[in-house]
Amino acid sequence: MQGWFEQNGIPVRLQPILPDRANVVATLQGAGGGASLLFNSHLDTEVSGPEYDWGMAQPDINKAGAHREGNKLLGHTVLNDRGLMATTMITLKALHASGVRLRGDVIFTAVAGETGSAPVDEYRGANYDGKGFGSRFLVSHGVRSDYALIAETTDFGLSWIACGACYFKVVVPGRNIYTPRSFRPDRPDRPDRPDNIRQHPNAIVKMAHVIEKIEAWARQYEASHIFESVCGHVVPKVNIGAIRGGIPYRPNRTSPHCAIYVEVRTVPGEDPLRVERELQSVVDSAEVSARVEMFLAREGVEGKNVERLTEV
Repeated sequence: MQGWFEQNGIPVRLQPILPDRANVVATLQGAGGGASLLFNSHLDTEVSGPEYDWGMAQPDINKAGAHREGNKLLGHTVLNDRGLMATTMITLKALHASGVRLRGDVIFTAVAGETGSAPVDEYRGANYDGKGFGSRFLVSHGVRSDYALIAETTDFGLSWIACGACYFKVVVPGRNIYTPRSFRPDRPDRPDRPDNIRQHPNAIVKMAHVIEKIEAWARQYEASHIFESVCGHVVPKVNIGAIRGGIPYRPNRTSPHCAIYVEVRTVPGEDPLRVERELQSVVDSAEVSARVEMFLAREGVEGKNVERLTEV
């Protein structure tokens, strides 16, 4: 991408973040006295990894790439969001080729780390940081503008509302018991299999009760946090995206701990701490001594003073 801008005579630079992650910044400098406009798109499409094919029940999107049908390029990588990125690249090329110099700067940015990952458990370090990782680095290191247009998949609609997101790890404790030695009516510390799963020694079994509680709360949360705006009807969603417990190659023991990983979307103005407390209250109602840990918080935003971009 840097080479493409260089070939077309447009000043460009890399903004390194990590040894293998960088932002691209190209600028058509204005004559002065006008507002600046920044185009933003992201370089990544999905978070890849060794578990992707099985965990997502589809081939790794980054490896599958795009394909051509006649004069069309199709594929998830084009949709999210190389096709949109290409349109802004061509915009700068056409403007540069025209010889017209606007009063304000026109800036192109392609950023790393937009997709929704976050460091947790053994998946540590900045390589797992996402949800606007590159854009935050961009802004905090001086790449700013008066206005910004972000290339995203909005069904060709204008929007200046973005939900935030909170990621939570919910952990349920249990006991490690060898299967043949579990549920011994002759042992007071290992009674018969309980009717109430809250009393079960296996954290995985107890987690089922927590999941039921969260799913019931999710329906209420989504209905009560609808955000109405001129852009439309925004409904923040809740999802249980992953579960871990036990050792796959040793199912002959009850699990001493089980964790689920929950995403809660938030509307502009919502406080992540309030969401965390509300989720902890829901989890507490399961009465299995579960704890909630927030490992990502990105607040929702509503663009202000957007009229000069939205009036067509």
